[in-house]
Parts: sequence; structure tokens; C-alpha cells
Amino acid sequence: MDISAISIDELKGITTKQVSALNKIGIFTVMDLLLHLPYSYLDRTKFTAIDELPVDSYASVRAKIISRTTGRNNMLILTLSDDTGVLRVTLFNCPIFINRELKTGNILICHGKVSIFNNSLQMTNPELNLKDSELPKHYTPIYRLTKGIKMQSMRNLVQKALNELDNIDVCEELIPPELNHTGLTFKEALQLVHAPKIGSSLSELSLFNSPQQQRIICEELISQYITVLKLKESNRFLNGIPLKPVDNLIKKFLSTLQFSPTNAQIRVFNEISRDLAEAQPMNRLVQGDVGCGKTLVAVMASLQAVGNGIQAAIMAPTEILAEQHFVNIQNFLEPLGLETAILTGSQKKAEKNKQLELIKSGKASVIVGTHAIFQEQVNFHSLGLIIIDEQHRFGVEQRMKLRSKCSIENKVPHMLAMTATPIPRTLAQTIYADMHVSVIDELPKGRKPITTIMIPETRRDEIIERIGVNCADKKQAYWVCSLVNESEVLESQDAINACEYLTKKLPNLKIGLVHGQMKSADKDSIMRDFKKGNIDVLVATSVIEVGVDVPNAFLIVIENAERYGLAQLHQLRGRVGRGQLDSFCCLMYSDKINSIGMERLSTLKNSNDGFVIAQKDLEIRGPGDLLGTRQTGEISYRVADAIRDYQSMDKCTEIATEIYHKHKDLTQKLTKRWFPNSEIVSVM
Repeated sequence: MDISAISIDELKGITTKQVSALNKIGIFTVMDLLLHLPYSYLDRTKFTAIDELPVDSYASVRAKIISRTTGRNNMLILTLSDDTGVLRVTLFNCPIFINRELKTGNILICHGKVSIFNNSLQMTNPELNLKDSELPKHYTPIYRLTKGIKMQSMRNLVQKALNELDNIDVCEELIPPELNHTGLTFKEALQLVHAPKIGSSLSELSLFNSPQQQRIICEELISQYITVLKLKESNRFLNGIPLKPVDNLIKKFLSTLQFSPTNAQIRVFNEISRDLAEAQPMNRLVQGDVGCGKTLVAVMASLQAVGNGIQAAIMAPTEILAEQHFVNIQNFLEPLGLETAILTGSQKKAEKNKQLELIKSGKASVIVGTHAIFQEQVNFHSLGLIIIDEQHRFGVEQRMKLRSKCSIENKVPHMLAMTATPIPRTLAQTIYADMHVSVIDELPKGRKPITTIMIPETRRDEIIERIGVNCADKKQAYWVCSLVNESEVLESQDAINACEYLTKKLPNLKIGLVHGQMKSADKDSIMRDFKKGNIDVLVATSVIEVGVDVPNAFLIVIENAERYGLAQLHQLRGRVGRGQLDSFCCLMYSDKINSIGMERLSTLKNSNDGFVIAQKDLEIRGPGDLLGTRQTGEISYRVADAIRDYQSMDKCTEIATEIYHKHKDLTQKLTKRWFPNSEIVSVM
């Protein structure tokens, strides 16, 4: 039995509460627990004399308690001495059973961060060893925790999981020796990543670049790519619905437009059209920068289906975006006498039943909606083309489920995915290897470029004054914050405080607020009001990254812009410049910004090309810098990271290809280990 099949409740001594707490963060098996890798390490292999303690750094101290003072709320203040100096130790909410053990004259071992309090050295709530024990012989791991699990408890649970590796066959080596460039087995890598030997490079470990981390990361990347290879192979044997070109219908449609498509739009549609005409179902991704006109291409693809008597379904990640697509597509298709239906989760029963009947009867040629499109009660008349907007919001398994909705017996619908998130070539070749990729690399004529400026946060009130003047002239603005709640770690101005501040500074304007912790219905309601012009300034977190068209929005201010990745900043910038107004993006940075942050913002200021920005983002962010959003949210890696580990991808795809073709017995085991509950494994 592999470790991926051993439940954590089988670990000796684990409590029901601990199992429940771990389940909440996605840890169900021993494999899950062992892949909950440390994000940092501490060197507790030696004691530091008190007079040599480094301020603002972590250290381990062995000293005698020379005095103790109690305070309110179970606070305990200890004074320690080791003959070189004294150290104040402050313990808040100190449990009674620990308090009793901390007697004057006892030896105490403390592990914690050193600070200064009233010109004296101090540790606050350090980890304590009440017994004079030996120092560890390896670096000490630091884990991300969840409510109900303390750090030492997490270490103990991980150790119990590591003990399971001593059992025969629970951790079979699945990478052939000749393809294993780290020289470590999977078992050895797991043991070393949770307990690195003294002398290991803490710098490499912090960058996830140590041999043991790379061994685990590479196995995941290899397993993921094997599933892609299998999907690609299985696609060749699927039966699709050949959809012949409908040149006359396309010409009629283009004649109804008030503009001409770009050369890039025509080129990409022709690539799609050729795929649709084949008996093998299409599986194509269209990448296009913000505002390049992907919707028009989607409509033309839909028309090729409709012209062959087949329905097309277009799925968006949010209701507000689905409604926007519905209005735009309805406007495109009405002149052709074609009907469009819409399905969302919040529709009232009568309206939903009406739409369901249009779909079932075939009166609706194109169906737009959210995930609601693919609920069981939805019966299509002749579905043959599925178009997914914002591809990175939907995983491989979801795409497979969508295909099962084809209403034509023994046929698989064509699949067209679209994304406004530019993916650098290296990543695209790996992540979307099961798809053909088209790129719309041209913006429509007449679209005004967005002017990007960088300003320090000290000039916040100047920007607010400009907003007041322009919004009094019926213009609108976005104000984006990076967090919903205050964080002492990131020191970011949150959206709630920003809304209150702007309301105070701009009393004559209507200020709205939308953030990720709100209910979907509430968010959609606020966004609709903003689009209608009922809100002058919308304060938001990055939930507006994939948002609606608001032609009247002339400005987007992004606070703490250095906290974001370039790709996400570019997406946010694309929320303005949707109409004829001169539009601006203001990147507001804090005084804590470093040189890398300034380089990132300067790149955005000097370029409007999403693909150039995405590649630069990959180069600048580099290993270990995980601020901002993942460009490839579709791939929910357990250990690997598409940005951090992109340099390993080429090598891992080569190894995966070798295993797939020469070691078939290992492919099933690898995918079962890494995707134990996945429908992908069932096609292996």
C-alpha cells in the first residue's frame, strides 16, 4: 500500500480533533502530511551566549531562571542568566502546568526571536524546553499551521508519518535510477526535507532548491506531465462531430459589424475552423491580451457550430462576467435571427425553467453561463462545442466532465478555451501540452493605450484629489488594495480601511466596496451598480482581476503595487481603457519597496504587451518570490510552483516522456501516488 492510500487517522496517537484540523487544510493521507513541506528552517543545533544574541534573529539559549514576575491574564516574565548577560522572557497566556515548572534556579532552554525591550534583550513567547535536553542533530522545520495544531504538535505528527516510511512497500521508488539526477530516492528526500542535516545550505532550502526538495518537486512535475501525455494520446481516439466551414454565415455576420476584425482574429479563427472540421474533437487554447477581442473569435467559432445545426456553450467563471458575455453575444447574434440563452446559479426558478426549455428544444443556438450550464438538470438539444472563458479558472478534470455533456451519442464535443493571462512559452508547452495553442497578438485599431504611472504612497491624497475632480465630471475609478484585513506582516492598507478613508476624503462621491470574503451575490450586486454608474469609486481587492467592462472607468489605483506579480498587475490594469476615455493606471508603492519591486513596476510602466510582461515576470520574480498570483491557477500543484520551478520543467518533461514510453508500469503508480482521487487516473 502506497503512502497516498494511508489515512492520517491511522497514525498512532493522533486525536480526532487533530484529524479534523488537518482535513480542513487538505491533509487526509500520510502522503498529504509528508507533502506539507516546511516553508522555513531554524538552526537550533547550538546555543548562543546571551551577550552574543543577534537582535531581530532567531536563536537558542540555555540559561538559569534568576527571577520571575507574574502579571495579568496569565502573563509571566522571567529573567534568565548564563553568566554572560541577562535575557528577559515574556510569556503571554502561560498555561498553569508550565508556569509551575518555571521555578527560580531551574535551567531553561528557549528558542525564539530576539528583540529589544527597554534597552534589554528579550524573547516573547519563545518555544521552551523545560528539561535540559540534548540539541537536535538536524535543522528544525517551520510549518504553516491551522487552528487546533501547534508547531510542536505538527512536528510530532510529521515524525509519525515519517515513521510509516520504514514499512515495506509504502514508499516505492518510482523514478528509474538513470533518470534520477538528484541521486536521492523519494523516501530519502522526504526524510531529509523534514529534517535537513547540519551543514545543509539554508539558502538553498529557503529557495526550495535543495536536492531533497528538487527530488520531490520533480516527481510531481513528472507525474503531472505523464497525465497530460495520456490525455493527449486518449484525445486521438475520441470521436468528434465534424463541423464544416460556414463561409456565407461568417460573411453575413461580419457585414453586421461596425468594425473590421484584426488580422490576428481572422488568423486564429481560421485555425479554430480547421480544427472544427475534423472528426477528432478540437482541444485548443486561445491566448490573447486584455482587450484583444477573444469574444468575437468565440462568436465566430459558435457560428460554425450553429451553421451545422449544433449548439455551442460558453462558460464564464463568474455570474457578472457571464451576464456581460450574454449581452454582447446576444447583440452579435440577434441580427442573424439566432437566439441566445443564459444560465446562472442565482436565477429565479421561472426564469431558469424558461432558459432550460430554450436549451432542450434547440431554440437557443448559443448558451452562456457559469458552472450552472453543466448541472444534471440541463439537457442540451445538440451540444457540440464548449467554450471556456478564463481557462486557468477551470482544471483538467473539469474539462473532462464538461465533455460528458455532449448530447450526441458516442460523440465528444469540441473544446475551445480562452485566457487573457499570457503564459510564457516554457510554461505553456508544459501546462497546456494536451492542447493546441493560438495567440491573438494584435489589439483592435483605435483602442487607446493606458498610461501607467508610479508614485509613492506619500502622494495618496494628491491622487484622491484628482479622483474627486474627475468623478465630479461623471467619470469612475477603481481603488485596489492587496488584503481584506490588516496584516502586521505585509503592512498593507486593506480595502475596508481604504473605503472608510476615501468616504471621509470624498464625501460627495458614492464609494463602493467589494472583496473576496463577500458572498458572490453581494459582490455581483456591487459590480452591477458600478457598471450602471451608481458608484463613483469602487474599492476592491484583486477580485476585479477578471471583471466587467466599465467604459466610464478612467483610472485604477493599485495600492502596495509591489506586492503583486507583474502578470496580475497587467490584468488589473486592463480593467480601464475599455472605452473612449483617456485612461490611467497608478501604481502606488510603499517606502519598503526594494530594487526588485521597482524593476517589476518599471517593466509594467514601460510596456503594454502582456506576453513581454509575463516573460519578464518569470525572470524577475525568480525562485522563492511567490508574491502575487499564480499565472497558472489551473494546475493546483501540491509542492511544485509553476513560477518558482519553471527552469526544471523542460528536464522533467523529458523524463516524463521517457518513463511514459519505456516504463509503462511506473506511469500508473506515479499518477496514483500524486492524483489518488482524480478522474484523470481512471483514463490511464
